[in-house]
Formats: sequence, C-alpha cells, structure tokens
Amino acid sequence: MFRLLKRTKGRVLLLDDDPSMQRLVSTLLKRKGFRVDTFFTGREAIQAIDSDGYDVLLLDLMMPHEGGLTVIRHLRAKNPNLLKRVLLLTGSTDAVISSASEGVAGVVQKPFEAPELVDAVKRVTERR
Repeated sequence: MFRLLKRTKGRVLLLDDDPSMQRLVSTLLKRKGFRVDTFFTGREAIQAIDSDGYDVLLLDLMMPHEGGLTVIRHLRAKNPNLLKRVLLLTGSTDAVISSASEGVAGVVQKPFEAPELVDAVKRVTERR
C-alpha cells in the first residue's frame, strides 16, 4: 500500500544549548511542515552544514561554548553565501549581536511569539 508523504516546507538546522528551547522551536516548526535537525554545539552544527543542505540555519548566539558565533565565523570563512539563510536567536541586544548579524537574514529576539518565529523562517525559505 502506498503511503502519502507529507512534503516539507524546508529543512531547518537549529543550534541551541537549551533542550526546552529545542523542543519548543522544533515543535512549532514541525507543525508548520518544516523538517528540523537540532544540535547542542557549534562543532556538530558545522559538520551538518558542511555535509547537508539546509534552507534555514537558526543559531543561538549566547552559548557557553561553540555557539552561533562559531558557526557564523565558519560560514564567513568557508561559505559566506549561507549567511543569507541564518536567523539568529538571542535574548541579548548588545554589540555582539550587531556585529554577528551583519549579512544574516535576521534576528529573532527571545522571548518570541510563535508566529514571529514561523514567519521569519518562512521568509528565509521563500527567498531561496
């Protein structure tokens, strides 16, 4: 018997060191038809980015080790075109964000409303 395959709206890489934030974001996006892969470290995320194709990269900036800044530095050095697919997730509004956000698709401030996050992800996938 044939199974109906649900077509995804796009692949999302989520880098966040908070398991509850990973669950929340994954659930929100999966309900809207996105496929979400989650990672706890920048090193894991970089390996996935280099080997798989992602439509959107959601990166938490404020992580203790190898967070979103590590990934952004890697992208700037190795694949700057991917920066236009990056959405930064952060609760901070300091100078780190302004320098990190240069060339990226956008910034989603924590705490965020569900529609705000989903709309930001949709905008990035629609630009491709």
